[in-house]
Amino acid sequence: MRKQIIQLRISYWTAAIADFAIAVIVLFPEEMGLNVIEYPMGLMSAVAFSWAIMLLIADRKPLERRWILIPTIFVVALLTFVRILFEINEKIETDFAVSIFGITLLIFMIYSYYSANKVREE
Repeated sequence: MRKQIIQLRISYWTAAIADFAIAVIVLFPEEMGLNVIEYPMGLMSAVAFSWAIMLLIADRKPLERRWILIPTIFVVALLTFVRILFEINEKIETDFAVSIFGITLLIFMIYSYYSANKVREE
């Protein structure tokens, strides 16, 4: 059971750190390929920051709050899909490291959730 708790905590913290990074990066237009900040960038920053806080709260009771990984998995999957789609269409610069990070985090979170559920069933 200890292994599953550690996996959940790594999932929560990795996703939270990524969300905090997104919350900051989207406020810099040049990082988003723009010249000026746009309103949706501010909204995205607020959502990413809030999601990161939610993940850190989940870390306080990792097994009981493992359900938080379900919407987080969807968010990471969608963000990774959008990034890869924009890279393929050459709308943004290709950065394989970021795309691989998203895919790896997604796989790890799915595995962590699955593992934690098996422990709870026992």
